[in-house]
Amino acid sequence: MLIPLTSTLEKRVDALALEAGDLFSSPLTPATRRQAEHLAFQLQTTWELYVRNFVLISASGHGSDRSGIVASSLPFRYRSREAAGHYLISLYRRRPYEPDWYKPIDAIQAANLLRIGNFAKFASAVGSTPWLLDELRLTRNFFAHKSKRSALQLRALGWFASSDKISVETTMTPYVAGGVRRFDSWCTSIKAVANGMI
Repeated sequence: MLIPLTSTLEKRVDALALEAGDLFSSPLTPATRRQAEHLAFQLQTTWELYVRNFVLISASGHGSDRSGIVASSLPFRYRSREAAGHYLISLYRRRPYEPDWYKPIDAIQAANLLRIGNFAKFASAVGSTPWLLDELRLTRNFFAHKSKRSALQLRALGWFASSDKISVETTMTPYVAGGVRRFDSWCTSIKAVANGMI
C-alpha cells in the first residue's frame, strides 16, 4: 500500500502544481490570489496526511515498499492504520493526541515509537536537509492567520526586504534555484522526499 499511496500523493501534487501554473500565468486578482493561498493550504495538508498514513500503514504491517513487505512489530490487535494511531497516542505520556506530522522530528519520533520496519529509509528521507517544506508551512501559516507572529516567522527566511509586502507574489511565485517557481520547488521536494521513503 505504500507504493500506491506515494503514487496517489504524486498525482495530487501534480494536480496542485498544474492549477498553480494556470493561476500564475496571468496577473493575480483578489479572487485568484485567495485561490493561490488555498493551494498552499492544500499542499501542506496533502503532505501531512501522506506522512501520517505512511507511518501508520508501515506500523500496521499492511504496507510494502521497493524492498518488499514492511513487517509490523505491533501487537496483533493494533494492526490496522487507525488502531496503530490509537496505539501511538497511548505511547505519549504528556499529550493525548497525535504528533505534528509536518515536523520531521515529530514524524521520526512517532515512527521510532511504533518501531516501523522501514524506519531507516523513512528517517533518512524525512530528516533530509534543506527542508523546503518549512517554507511551505510558514507561508501557509501566514495566509491562514495573517498575524504578527506568522509574519515575523516568514520574514526570518530572508526572502524580502522589511518594506516588502508579504503576498502570493512575494512568497509562492518568485523563481528560485533551478529556474522554477517556489511553489513548484515545494511540489518537487515533496515528491522527492516521498520517493526516498519507499
